[in-house]
Amino acid sequence: MSRAITETAVPTPEPTSHAGYGTLFRNRQFMTLWIAQIFSQFGDRAVFVLFVAVLTAQQASHATLAESGAAQMTSWLYVAFTIPAILLSPIAGVYVDRWSHRSVLVLSNLVRGFCVALVILPWVSRSLILDFALAFLTSVGCQFFGPAETSSIPRLVKRQELYAANSLFFTTMMIALGFGFAIGEPIISHVGLSRAPLAIALLFFMSAVLLLMIKDNAPGSESHDPWWEELRFGLAYISGNALVFRAIMKITILFSTIITLNIVAVGLAQQVLHIQPFQFGYIVAAAGVGMGIGNFWVAHWGHGLKPNLLVYSGFSGLGLFMSAMGSLGFIQDYLCPALGFTNFSWHGALMCVPLLMSMLTGVSCAMVAVPTQAALQAVVPEELRGKVFGAQNTAMSAASTIPVVMAGVLIDNLPGGVSSTLFLIGIPTLAAGIYHLIRSTRSQGEGSPKGSLLTDR
Repeated sequence: MSRAITETAVPTPEPTSHAGYGTLFRNRQFMTLWIAQIFSQFGDRAVFVLFVAVLTAQQASHATLAESGAAQMTSWLYVAFTIPAILLSPIAGVYVDRWSHRSVLVLSNLVRGFCVALVILPWVSRSLILDFALAFLTSVGCQFFGPAETSSIPRLVKRQELYAANSLFFTTMMIALGFGFAIGEPIISHVGLSRAPLAIALLFFMSAVLLLMIKDNAPGSESHDPWWEELRFGLAYISGNALVFRAIMKITILFSTIITLNIVAVGLAQQVLHIQPFQFGYIVAAAGVGMGIGNFWVAHWGHGLKPNLLVYSGFSGLGLFMSAMGSLGFIQDYLCPALGFTNFSWHGALMCVPLLMSMLTGVSCAMVAVPTQAALQAVVPEELRGKVFGAQNTAMSAASTIPVVMAGVLIDNLPGGVSSTLFLIGIPTLAAGIYHLIRSTRSQGEGSPKGSLLTDR
């Protein structure tokens, strides 16, 4: 496959060439895709809570499983969801570029809904192997949904609306990331663990019905190179285009941190807030609200700031607020007893403190993600979108697997538990963010051009 791979082949959009959310709300095709994404994203997050609750119930009834902590078990559950992303995302991206995007979106939702519904069977919910297998298969469906959805956005909106469209999608995705976890616990509490799979599967089925109404692409009927050749070209495009490669690296680092924080939230709920492990969704929900607020601010006003300063300020804030959350356990266990407050806890009105820190962590994430991801989606050529975003999903999943597993083990075994783990993640992130922020500030002071969202170092 002989195609030129150069950085100049991908035009960089002007940061100011964007439209507001108003025009998007009048676009029925985009709104249908957006609402379907919300149902699907909520389903994805609620599924994770469902499996956490199922595994927690198995721990309580099996002495051999009780030896593993909740955070460690959650880490291995995340691995089951991640393996398909590492192995299948690049291949899925190749076929997404070949197939009908609408068909891929609908079928991926139906597959996920069917797999989740199977958990209602008693012999399935009581089997550790089957639970992990269904988590694996649910993730397989997700790997085709992601590239097809991302590739559909530029087809449904005008170019000047693309920045706002991508930021809106990321906003709702992050809100669903938080509230999807948060709704998992009320669903389980109201309908019971035995019926919760059907309620969550309904979210995927509703998304599938909505996606039947969007405008489809026109997949070509011409012959294609073998999938491995197209995959090779997609990877060569990324590695040969330094602008796209750097943007993917920033998103990958951020995603790895966000997913690790989901595991940390389980430990924070259990060890510091002393609530049930599957109620960690309330902590993640606060981060989701923060991400939504941050994404809205960046989409409307952040584009006027220097992109590298915005991104590295976000990384600095991320490290700062993670470290602040890490201090909560030490304040509760050591500082307050030393001051005479022996029964101190982060309950009642004081619960707003960890929730506020979680929300500010979400705002910091948005400062990194929105400008980088929106610009990346805008500049990738249409014929390469599936391959590039499939490879991006693989990079994000692969990079996050080891930190997630390590975080679960450290939370359950390290002295200080979740507090020490948050410091181990937060302090290096804060130091690196401040270092690059100072470096970028000096570069701007020396007269460097403002640059685009993809040319930052």
